[in-house]
Amino acid sequence: MHLNDFQRSYAQHRITFFSDVLSLELAESLRRTSLACAENAKEQAGIVDVLCGLYLQDREEISRHFGGDLRAVVSENFPIHRFGRDGLLPKAMIEKLASESGESGFSFFLSYSDDVLRLLWLSQRIANAIGKKPSLTDVVAAVALNPDWMDELSRSGFTPRRELADFDQDVRTIVFYATPHTGKDWPREMDFELDTEFQAPYKLELSTPSGLFQPVWTARVKLNGSEVADVSWPEKPSSTVGVELRTSNKIEFDLDGPMFGSVELKIRGNLPIDASSAAASS
Repeated sequence: MHLNDFQRSYAQHRITFFSDVLSLELAESLRRTSLACAENAKEQAGIVDVLCGLYLQDREEISRHFGGDLRAVVSENFPIHRFGRDGLLPKAMIEKLASESGESGFSFFLSYSDDVLRLLWLSQRIANAIGKKPSLTDVVAAVALNPDWMDELSRSGFTPRRELADFDQDVRTIVFYATPHTGKDWPREMDFELDTEFQAPYKLELSTPSGLFQPVWTARVKLNGSEVADVSWPEKPSSTVGVELRTSNKIEFDLDGPMFGSVELKIRGNLPIDASSAAASS
């Protein structure tokens, strides 16, 4: 949903003139962003522009969270840019001050896309929850919450240094899950029905051990009568294979190992695009 002109004007006014909204460091970073946009003939700052501004503000901090050739990314996005104090002053003003010829007459204004305004408000929410104003790292945390923003940054060369948890991909894609053990009381056969919410292709992931239990020595898995995956410790602790599912399915385990040996089995499917989008927006 797009902001109307009054909403956008209010948000930008709050960011620009109210000291209770942003930390000094983040406010300076946004001034760098806006100045760089102006000197590079960009009418409005987007998500990538803001991350470039964060890098101009604190190269070391942003490099801790994003990999890639960030200097090259910034140079491509902002061919005209400056680090340090000079990045907060228009080039025309710096030249005028150097020549002692008076005022430069250069002015620029702060204009942010709707996505940037949402990002900044989300950064505030994260920071306010623990009693502070948003910093550069709060912006990094906030941008990671939106897959579309992260995709945009990745396409531009900002690649996260850490693996990011994703509830939809990690949890909602699970079709079947089990953690059988070598103990005699654990079942070796399990049945499950395929939820029609899921779509092919399906992927079976087998690994040992499960959690804090001991690894099995060997494990073989049959799906609907056909052996589909096996693992052995320590040579082959995991296996991932594509599988076909029926409406009704049977899983069979053949385990060999210590008394508390365990394996973890997951079968994943794909959610319809509209279901995934609805989950991401909820």
